Amino acid sequence: MSYTNIKAKLDRIKDKIIQNGKLSKEQINKINNKFRLEWNFNSNSMEGNTLTIEETRSVMVGNLDVHQKPIKDVLEMKGHDVVISDILKIGKGELRLSEKRIKDIHAGIMHEENPEKKLNIGQWKTIANEIINPKGEKYLFVAPELVPDRMHDLLNRTNAAIDAFQSNSKKAPHPIDIALQFHLEYLEIHPFYDGNGRTARILTNLILIALGYTPFWISKTERSVYYNYISDIQSYGGDKEAFFKFISGLVERSEQMVLDVIEGKDIEEEDDVEKELEILKRQLKTKNDNVLAKSNEAIKELYDNSFRKLFEQLIEKTKKFDDMFVEKKFQSSAVGNRSWNRGIEYFDAFFENLYEEKSNSVDNSFGEEPKYKKIDELRLSISYNGFKHDGTNTFGRYTSVFIMFQEYYYIINETNSSNTEKDYFYKKLYSDPLDEEEIKVIVNKLTKTLLEEIKEGIKNNY
Repeated sequence: MSYTNIKAKLDRIKDKIIQNGKLSKEQINKINNKFRLEWNFNSNSMEGNTLTIEETRSVMVGNLDVHQKPIKDVLEMKGHDVVISDILKIGKGELRLSEKRIKDIHAGIMHEENPEKKLNIGQWKTIANEIINPKGEKYLFVAPELVPDRMHDLLNRTNAAIDAFQSNSKKAPHPIDIALQFHLEYLEIHPFYDGNGRTARILTNLILIALGYTPFWISKTERSVYYNYISDIQSYGGDKEAFFKFISGLVERSEQMVLDVIEGKDIEEEDDVEKELEILKRQLKTKNDNVLAKSNEAIKELYDNSFRKLFEQLIEKTKKFDDMFVEKKFQSSAVGNRSWNRGIEYFDAFFENLYEEKSNSVDNSFGEEPKYKKIDELRLSISYNGFKHDGTNTFGRYTSVFIMFQEYYYIINETNSSNTEKDYFYKKLYSDPLDEEEIKVIVNKLTKTLLEEIKEGIKNNY
C-alpha cells in the first residue's frame, strides 16, 4: 500500500471514529492509559532506560515499585509521563510550537545528577553531537552555533503549515506530512545535548494530536526499521516517503485501536512477548525461595489467592464466543471427581468441604486414622458445541486449564500431559501464587488458541 493510500485509510478510520460521536469517560481513560503505557515504555527504552513495562506502569500510577533501578531512569520516566499526559489532554487546534515550549518539554523529561550536565537541560546544545550509523560511519548533526537559526526556521515553516491546515487552505499539507517532515528535520538538527529522540517523538505526536490524529509509538520489534530509515535519510539522502509510509502505518495502528475501543473490542495485546519476558526475568531473579511440601492447606490457599481468579477471568473472557455456538458446557474436576456446568461453584464447594471427605483407601481394621484425600489436579474445561455460522459444519471446540500438583511445586498447563516439564504456562512453588499479570497471560493465550482453533474449523475463510 502506498503512502497516499495509507493516509486515505487513516482518514476513513478517523471519519468512523467521528461518526460514533463523543467518547465516554471510560473509553477515553482506556485509550489514554494504553497510549501512555506504550509511549512511555517504548520511547524511553529506545534511549536506554532500563525500566520494564511493568515498572513503567507502576511509575504511571504513582507506585514506584522499581527495585534496584537507577534513580535517573525512574525520574525521567516519571517526567516523561507528566509531559505526555498533559499533551493527551489538549484539544484539536490547541497548538503553537515555540522554542520555549520545546525547551520546557526537554526540561520535563531529563534528569541529571551531575551538576555540569544539569546546566544543559532545557538549553540548546553547546557541544557538537554525532552518531555512528548502522554501517559504522560517523554522522555529524547541525553545529551548535547554527541551532538557534535552524530551529527558528523549522518552527516558522511548521507553524505556517499548521495555520494553512487549520484555515482549510487548499494548499495546506496533510497533517501527517507536517508532523513527519518536522520529525526528520528536528532529528537532523539534534538541538539538545541528549534526549533528542524522545523530544522528537513527543513533538511529532503533539502536532498529530493537535491536528486531530492519534499519537504513535515504536515497539521493540520496530526500532531497527525506524533507525535504519532515519540513518538512510540523514547519511545518504534516502527515500523520505518510505519513512513516511512506515510511521503513518503506526499512526493507523493507533487510530484503529481507538475504533476498536468504540466497538467494544479488547485492545490488550494477546501475545505480548515483552510482558512474558519480563515475567520470566522476574521469576529467574535470585531470591530466598520458600519451599513448601505439597499439602491440601497450601493448595486451598493458592485457590483462594489466585486459582479462583484465573478460573473467573477465563470464564469471563470466553463469553465472547458464546453467541457463535448452540451449546456451552463447563467441566470442573478435582481428585478424580467431575461435575458438569457448575464452573467455579464446584471448586468453591470442593474446598469448603475438603476436610469432610476422607480417603477410602485406609483399612480401619488396623486402627488407622482416616486420611484426607490428596489433591493431584484441578481442571476447568469450557466446551462449545454446534457452531452456528458455517452451514452443516457444526463443529465444537473447547479450552482447558489444568493445575497439576507435584511434591514441591505446581504446574499450570492447558493439557494434562504426563510430560509436565515441557509446554507449560508456569511452574511455581506452593509459596508463590499467580500474580495478576501471569493470570492475564494464561487467559489471553487460552482464548487466542481457542479463536485459532475455531478459525481452523471453519471451511471457508471470511
